[in-house]
Amino acid sequence: DILNSMLSRQIINLPYILVEYKPAFGHIFADYLKGYSHWGYSDLDVVFGDLNRWITDDEWNDYDIVTYGFGDQDKLYLRGQFTFHRNDAAYINQLWRGCKYLSEMDVRYAHPDKLKFESAEGCYSQAVIKKEDVRVKYAVKAFSDVSENSPIYAHGMYLSLGSDSGVSYTSSAGYNAKSVLYTAETIESGDKLLSLPSNWFEDQKTYSMYAQRDLPLQQYVGERSKVQTYRTLYNQGDEDASNVKCMYWAPKEYQMDLCTVDGTVKSDEVVFLEGGVLYKQKFIQREGVFPEGVRSFPFFHFQEWKRTYRTTQLLSSHNIRNPPTSSSSVGSMTGLIVTKEGTLPLLSPNTVSSGWKDHAHRPWSSNISSNWITFDTGATSSQPSNNRFCLKSSPKGNPKGAVVCEVAAAWPTLDTTTHASSSLEDSASVSIIRSPSETTSKSNVRGKKKESTATSWWDDHLIDVNNDVTLALTLQITASHMKEKSVVQNLLALTDSNIFMWGGRQPSVLLIHVDSSVKDPELLVTTIEIIKDTFAHSSKSTSSTTHLQNSLIAVVESNEGAVSRKALMNMASNAAPTRWIVSGLELERGLVLSQEASVYAMREAKVYAELPGHVFVLPQFASKRDDTRIKSANDERAQFPEGRLMFSSIGADLLPTIKGKQSMTSNLSEYDCVTCEAGDELGGGADEHGVGGGEQLTDDGGEVDDEIDDGADQKNRRRLEDFSSLTVEEQIEDLWWDLSIADVYGTPGGFNGQAGASLDAIAKIHDRIEVSLISLLDRSERHLDYLRHFDKSPILMIDRLGPSKDVMTLDSVPEVEEFGGRTCFNLLRLSQLATLGYKVGVLPGAFAASYPKTRAAVCTDSIVKASRHASCDCDLDSESTMKEILMDEVKRVAKVTVLLREENSRIEAS
Repeated sequence: DILNSMLSRQIINLPYILVEYKPAFGHIFADYLKGYSHWGYSDLDVVFGDLNRWITDDEWNDYDIVTYGFGDQDKLYLRGQFTFHRNDAAYINQLWRGCKYLSEMDVRYAHPDKLKFESAEGCYSQAVIKKEDVRVKYAVKAFSDVSENSPIYAHGMYLSLGSDSGVSYTSSAGYNAKSVLYTAETIESGDKLLSLPSNWFEDQKTYSMYAQRDLPLQQYVGERSKVQTYRTLYNQGDEDASNVKCMYWAPKEYQMDLCTVDGTVKSDEVVFLEGGVLYKQKFIQREGVFPEGVRSFPFFHFQEWKRTYRTTQLLSSHNIRNPPTSSSSVGSMTGLIVTKEGTLPLLSPNTVSSGWKDHAHRPWSSNISSNWITFDTGATSSQPSNNRFCLKSSPKGNPKGAVVCEVAAAWPTLDTTTHASSSLEDSASVSIIRSPSETTSKSNVRGKKKESTATSWWDDHLIDVNNDVTLALTLQITASHMKEKSVVQNLLALTDSNIFMWGGRQPSVLLIHVDSSVKDPELLVTTIEIIKDTFAHSSKSTSSTTHLQNSLIAVVESNEGAVSRKALMNMASNAAPTRWIVSGLELERGLVLSQEASVYAMREAKVYAELPGHVFVLPQFASKRDDTRIKSANDERAQFPEGRLMFSSIGADLLPTIKGKQSMTSNLSEYDCVTCEAGDELGGGADEHGVGGGEQLTDDGGEVDDEIDDGADQKNRRRLEDFSSLTVEEQIEDLWWDLSIADVYGTPGGFNGQAGASLDAIAKIHDRIEVSLISLLDRSERHLDYLRHFDKSPILMIDRLGPSKDVMTLDSVPEVEEFGGRTCFNLLRLSQLATLGYKVGVLPGAFAASYPKTRAAVCTDSIVKASRHASCDCDLDSESTMKEILMDEVKRVAKVTVLLREENSRIEAS
């Protein structure tokens, strides 16, 4: 009992310790192995391909133990990544008893203070190699990322599921490849991958040898010869042989038996243990089995890449094994390309186009807009997202570019029953305050998903998943805010105002982060109570909360003063039940959406329903004056719910006045409550060419004079065609102004139709904007500086469907969560979207603005004082780490872009 207790605590506190017990799995799990011919063990950092095709008849029938390496079989250890045994309960399954650390555990655990980790690859390998009646084969079939000179670094590892991803994945008598791993044979032959259909192995005419299950993929050449270990040399009198160490992870006492004499075993030689004697024999890959310039392997072992992977780099792999759904008769993906920078989509075979035209062999729904429901990892109206979000990161130090997620969060998992859950230490708790289904989850989630009593957050009757647009909002309430109750109330009122402006019919998600480390716990309690009083369901709910009927609202608590806003944005967007999402609004700056923003958003969603891959930008301004047309809450133009504190905003009808009087500026930082330290804001805030200065809005909201002087008009606004000297933000705003004014007037050219901007000119401007965004990723010093220090969070309306069926926006282009901080690569995502071929446009008539009242409501002298020395730069305190992350993000989208273009070129050529 004492030993069981000690071992249980050790496994719970250090799960990795389980690898010590791998050799005994055949004995430990004997009850589960009845009826099976073999058992084996592997690692969590391994992805398997067509394993059944690689295991040969002699490995099944002639050997007791078989282990796969990747060319390092000069070290005779039984590989933890893949070793399998003949299921012999009486003998083979008891070989582990040759290791005292396993067979004498009572002795080992008698001195817990002296416990040391034991690698099974050391002791167990020695115990087996000393047996004269055990037959072992050390094969060379694995592949890994251990060498930077490998073609895997240049071209990635391809995992193809073939054209029938809905087949059973259990082995059967008849041979049918379930998944295949392959890559370029050399760095130079990488172009072969681009021209090769992803389901090449199903072409039994061209690759008939691959379909022959009984034909070994490797063949032996030459004669066998004996192999010497350093134990042999030592027995022959060479005392220096006892100093050998070829395995840094195994104790010295095992090395002489496991290390072959230097240079005697090469990477293209298989080693055998038969009758207590070691032999080797050269092998070659059988010719004509695989496509020219391509090599395949049974599994891939992540040894290096896993050390720097971040969660968002691997999102596209989460749905790879999804079964068919009612809306689609196929699984969700063709496969993946796994690279150092993350996972990329493997383009579907035999396509007419990598875009959204129907695949020749895939019966896609004729209604394109419905396909997103199956194909990304975000939520739907009935299923929450299972993704994990990193709210706070820190550099790991080694290897270069690696980070540690210090604070994580996830949405609760909905179920019909309540289950106990575990917590991740020092992570965030998530509580659902309000949901459209009128169920409240009172349980917390600490760093991972947790069960709840609800079955759905959303009410399907309130949502049109394809044509509605979800507003995803985030808010961070700091300790400084909590010290002033009125500021907390104003922040929530500002948030409430945006939901009201968005309209009760349109869905919205609000994620509020609260700093739970505040010294006075009463402040935290009071803050949570105010949040619940503002948003939670109540028996006293009246018409004043009608606008919240389609809102999902949650509180995230952590011991951090502030967390990554980008992580919160990802989390909020992943909870959206609709195809279209608007996110990026900085509530902390006092921003409120324009009155008709949701109307304009819905219009674009309908227009582009069958044209996936669009992103629309909503500009943001700081107004120099409140809308004085609204004299009181009773004004019909206010139309606020009775008894709720809210802030007004203006509509598109005033845009001509604003444009003419220059009463708004795009330079938000000039009006920020919390200013940055000198040197933090190096880009994005300049208003040299923007709308700024000049007169304020008149009390009566006066109209622009119809008799506009053409010369003044030319001075007041730049021509659409002249963008050469403008930043990308200025180009976007310029286009937005012209199209918005045209929308208000109902004419195609801006003021009274005199601008003469043709559709062709506007198309060229869209192209220039996309080129400008793409150029920001060229890593030139000027572009890098602008990209990094752009001081706004772009407000984007995104389509969850990308420009290709194989690109899902939430998975392929999420915000980079590690880039926390107010001015930390805020334009990166928009640049990535443009690079991937998304059509970047503007949402005419829709915008966000702060006003004197909204800014004053969230800014007091004490907050200014508390934040006097605030830095707006990136939170990660490591330039080298940020450089590596940026490099990975640029390379990842660049590789997807190359794949898409090469695929289109191949299809067009054929």
